[in-house]
Amino acid sequence: MSLKLAASALLLSAGLTSAFAADLPSRKSAPAAPPPPSACTESEGIPTDAFGFTTGSDVADVGSFGPSFTYGGAYGTRTGRLNSNSGQLQGSYGLFPCMEVGPYLLGNFTNASVGGISADERSFGAGVEMKYKLLGRDLHGIGLTAVVDPSFNRIDPEGAGRFTVYNTGLRLFADKTLIPGKLYAALNVSQDMTWTGPDPYGRSSTLTLGGSLAWQVLDGVYLSGEVRHQRAYNTLGFSKEAGYATFAGPGVYWQATKALAISAAYNVQLAGKAKGEPGNLDLTNFSQHLLKVKVSYSF
Repeated sequence: MSLKLAASALLLSAGLTSAFAADLPSRKSAPAAPPPPSACTESEGIPTDAFGFTTGSDVADVGSFGPSFTYGGAYGTRTGRLNSNSGQLQGSYGLFPCMEVGPYLLGNFTNASVGGISADERSFGAGVEMKYKLLGRDLHGIGLTAVVDPSFNRIDPEGAGRFTVYNTGLRLFADKTLIPGKLYAALNVSQDMTWTGPDPYGRSSTLTLGGSLAWQVLDGVYLSGEVRHQRAYNTLGFSKEAGYATFAGPGVYWQATKALAISAAYNVQLAGKAKGEPGNLDLTNFSQHLLKVKVSYSF
């Protein structure tokens, strides 16, 4: 009888041990925590070209690349005739988190005449646009990106010779979502400093303040309206003002496919004044009509 009791106790002990072992939690690894939000991660992206001549704050994702071609037209001068046509071929690449680098080639042909005398001009150059996003809309309510844009040009009637024009642009691009999925606002501040040679190099600069509203009327289709104010100086700073002009106009942006986007914008000079010149427009330092058409593709 004692042998049977011993066997029963042994079986009961084994059963309890199995039950306890089955109740032990499995040692699975904890799920990976999502990466902390940063200035580069936005729950809703805003196309940078949805605002016309004004630019949004978003930058390319790390490792993404996108080429673009931009046509720029400028028409109208105080005396004579001036039609300026420019093209810029750019490739933008997400180099680091929050940082986009965009080297570009640019060319321009100006058909002009003063007093019946031809003043045609051609130019060719290159530059690199470097963007770094400082603030994100999800974290701070607004997006803010700092931009440094150095470039150089060769300008003369024959389109040959050494590079004699050097420009450095310092810019801030800001934007904000006003109505999610519908209405957005952008604000740009930029200072372009230009050295024009050959020796002795002349120095000039242009300050630009621009604001724009963009409305998404359909999925991937935005209509915009903007106002921009520009002031020209005969120095690299803000002294020796040469004139100022205020522009306004509409824009349209179409995300044709997931990768292809097309945008266009038009500005007309509404008011201005050139130093020492009559009239209510500055057609000495600025053109009367501006046109921008851009085609971009992303991989």
